[in-house]
Amino acid sequence: MNRLTLIGMPGSGKSAIGRVIATRLGWRFIDTDHCIERRFGKKLQAVVDQVGSEEFARIEEETVLALPSEGPIIISTGGSVVYSDAAMRHLAAISTVVFLDVPIQHLHVRIARAAPRGIVGMGEGGLEELYQKRFELYHKYAHSIVLLHGENLQEAATRVISQCGVS
Repeated sequence: MNRLTLIGMPGSGKSAIGRVIATRLGWRFIDTDHCIERRFGKKLQAVVDQVGSEEFARIEEETVLALPSEGPIIISTGGSVVYSDAAMRHLAAISTVVFLDVPIQHLHVRIARAAPRGIVGMGEGGLEELYQKRFELYHKYAHSIVLLHGENLQEAATRVISQCGVS
């Protein structure tokens, strides 16, 4: 299949790795979080703050269900997309779903280095609790799991491409 969907925790590199893969392969790149930001004209956290988590989940699902089903595309999703069975079934039907599995200690470092951002579903238990809630869902929906341990973007993209057999 000439379409990949990248799923995983915030900070796992879905967008950055997705862009590198799309550039290398000459494929289109779609980031569902950016689609939502463009639709509302504001940053993702501002959208979540405005509409609330429940409504945001509906918007995220609606965004995924509206994705084109033709042509070579790399799709980067929001980390919370796995809460929607309908969205994940759609992604599985139109693409190979790849879980970018990054150990929690690497996620902490990456998120700390990144610009401040909201993380949908983050409760008092922090990143560890969120990781535990989502980990099983990422495994449930993934066609392929790529374990990453701090590789640079180019190395990570190469691992995804070779493991998923795309070219």
